[in-house]
Amino acid sequence: MGNPFKLMIWSYLMLLFAAVVAVFAPAYDSSFTMWTLAVFLIMLLMPIVLVFRFSANKVKAYKLTITYQWYASLLLITFPLLKVLKEEIFYQLLLVGLFISMYFLARFDQRTEVPIVFPDKDRDIKKIKTWIAYMYYVIPVLITFLGVGGDYVKTRILFETFGDKVMMPYFLTLIYILSCWLLFMFSSLAYKSHVVEGYLEK
Repeated sequence: MGNPFKLMIWSYLMLLFAAVVAVFAPAYDSSFTMWTLAVFLIMLLMPIVLVFRFSANKVKAYKLTITYQWYASLLLITFPLLKVLKEEIFYQLLLVGLFISMYFLARFDQRTEVPIVFPDKDRDIKKIKTWIAYMYYVIPVLITFLGVGGDYVKTRILFETFGDKVMMPYFLTLIYILSCWLLFMFSSLAYKSHVVEGYLEK
């Protein structure tokens, strides 16, 4: 791993990109812009708080900041779908709750005998939760297929055929699902790393 401080600074570009997506996709919304700014400001203050918390080990503070930057970026990428459902507060809360639950499900999964994400080499591979693991790892493939592989021409044809009212929620739902998938993956990797390096208690 490179210099943690430099990696943390570069990670803010990723967070900034996610913030721009959250603000302008699919349309500008002042309330969501305020939430986006709040998340971004919290992440700007995060390394300062963590450096004070881990004053004896600033590298730990920088690494944790990078982890939270990933989480925050994925959260911001879910905002476009929440905008589409602006009048449906129940569904908004449900989607936010589902997204946050991925973090805790990943930690729970890593405590099982054979976790879905990268089980330890010393564990019997035959014990892996096969059907659950297959379901998990096939999701990005399925999203790619349903999202026409990101082909701009095909995407435009779909929008012209079915209209924005149908296709916008469709594609934003795929992006939301991918965000949840990535959160589960990154949370699993972070938990494994933190436990091994002694950042978190088992």
